[in-house]
Amino acid sequence: LGTPIVAITGSAGKTSLKELIGQSLNILTPTLYSKKSFNNQYGVPLSLFNIDKKHKIGVFEIGMDKKGEIHKLSNLIKPDIGLITNISYAHIKNFNSIKGIAEAKAEIINNITIGGKIILNSDDSFYNFFKEKALRRGLKIISFSKKNRSDFQFIDNDKNRIKNTIEIKANNKKYKFKINKDLYNYKLNLAAAVAVISNFINIDKLSKNMFKDYIQPPGRGNLKKIKLKQKTIQLLDESYNSNPLSLKFSIEKFDKIKTRHTKYLLLGDMLELGKFAKNLHSDIANNINKTQINKVYVYGKDIIYTFNKLRTQKRGKILKSYSQILRFIRNEINNNDYLMVKGSNSTGLNAIIKKLN
Repeated sequence: LGTPIVAITGSAGKTSLKELIGQSLNILTPTLYSKKSFNNQYGVPLSLFNIDKKHKIGVFEIGMDKKGEIHKLSNLIKPDIGLITNISYAHIKNFNSIKGIAEAKAEIINNITIGGKIILNSDDSFYNFFKEKALRRGLKIISFSKKNRSDFQFIDNDKNRIKNTIEIKANNKKYKFKINKDLYNYKLNLAAAVAVISNFINIDKLSKNMFKDYIQPPGRGNLKKIKLKQKTIQLLDESYNSNPLSLKFSIEKFDKIKTRHTKYLLLGDMLELGKFAKNLHSDIANNINKTQINKVYVYGKDIIYTFNKLRTQKRGKILKSYSQILRFIRNEINNNDYLMVKGSNSTGLNAIIKKLN
């Protein structure tokens, strides 16, 4: 078909970024983007089969839990543009170190078409590692960031946040885009999205409303009101999945919500961390202890390491069954209180939250 293909990989944020790029591009030109988290040995081929002659661009995400999987999937796709979001401890159980994860994600670089491009996060500690590999293949490197100087840099500004506007600096110019208020915290995703989209449409011609109607994928940070009997709960639904990097980001985002009401956090295990599980779960407590989050409830085996390191006043309860979780939500949270839920998909928290909707 000759359709230009974008392939996204990384430890966290793949689906949200794929949706942001796919939805935004599709407004501008017919674009196919993979459904849900179709990023494994079954999902990627299914997504490829859905490309039609009408599609001018294809956007796919590629996941893995062990070495060699990124190579297989990116070899199927043969992307013209590759993008690596970040590197963290997700799926570390099958690796000896985080460097091993970076090496596995770097497999995408070998399958980008000759003369293609790689888009890299210059705030990530493995940026130079990926950059050197890409240069050896003769790929064009495009960088994005929120901290370091890059080709596409998110400019943080309190006035923009209040006005639901973002600013991206590129080509020594600043470009403004309107967003919905829940999107402002996704700074790196927004910079990365503009970096990708600018390969297809001149940045000077991009609509300021390009991101305004973006719909957050369910369970990945959408804030919604849940009505239970005589009360309303403000639910920040992060229940689809969890890993150390995405959990830290979610905690930071939840902490920034300003309210006079109580903030509750319900956490499940981060799975597939292997021998690193105890330390990584314990470390999360340090992030929570610095926040204005009031009470933390946990469900699972490893998340107890987090609970035990929390300040006493922040400890809620250790929940041991789905029925206890539902009782906590229905009986202990008051009207207009906030609740954030996050855990790996296999913990079942996502299924419980779906029942409340």
